[in-house]
Amino acid sequence: MILKKFEIPAGRPIPEDQRGYFGPSAELVRFKPAPVQATDVVGRRIDEVCSNLGSYGMGGAGMFGLRLDAQWLVFALWSAADWMIADGRRVEDAHYLRNGAPQPWRSDLGDELSARVLGRAIASLEVRRRAMDLSLDDGFAIRIDEDPATRPLWEGNRKPRKFGWRDDLRRAVFLCPTDQIWI
Repeated sequence: MILKKFEIPAGRPIPEDQRGYFGPSAELVRFKPAPVQATDVVGRRIDEVCSNLGSYGMGGAGMFGLRLDAQWLVFALWSAADWMIADGRRVEDAHYLRNGAPQPWRSDLGDELSARVLGRAIASLEVRRRAMDLSLDDGFAIRIDEDPATRPLWEGNRKPRKFGWRDDLRRAVFLCPTDQIWI
C-alpha cells in the first residue's frame, strides 16, 4: 500500500515533557514531497538505513529510508522493505522461515544490509509506476520488481503483495528533510 499524506515537525518546538513518549518534536505541518528525480540522488553517499520510518502515533508504517547527508530518500510503502529485493534476497521478511524463503538482509538475526550499503554512493535510480531499481557504485542493487510473485505473501489472504490499480510508485519515492514523518 502506497502512503500519500504526510506531516513533518516543522512548526513551533514542543517541549519534551509535553510531547509524550512517541510524540513529534515540533508542531506538525503538511509535507507534500515532489517525486524524486535520479539527478537528485545519483552520486550521493548513503549514511544510514532505516526500515521503520513513518508514524501514525500508535506505531510505525515501516517506510524504508536511506539517509543521504541531511536528507532521507524515502520509499513510502507500508512495510516497504518487505517489497524490496537485493542480490536475490528480500530486504526484510518477518515470515521467511514459515514460507521457506532465504534469510532476508535484515531480520531478527541481524542487519547485513547496512554493512553492505553504508558509505556507498548511489549510481542510478529508476522509479516506474510499479517497479524501482536503485544501483550503488559497486553494482549492488535494491529493487521492487514489477512481478508480485517476487514479493512476500500477505498473511491474511496468503497472496503476494501487489499495487492497487491507482497506485503509482513514482509518487511514493521522495526526499525528506527529516526521519520524523507522520502519516
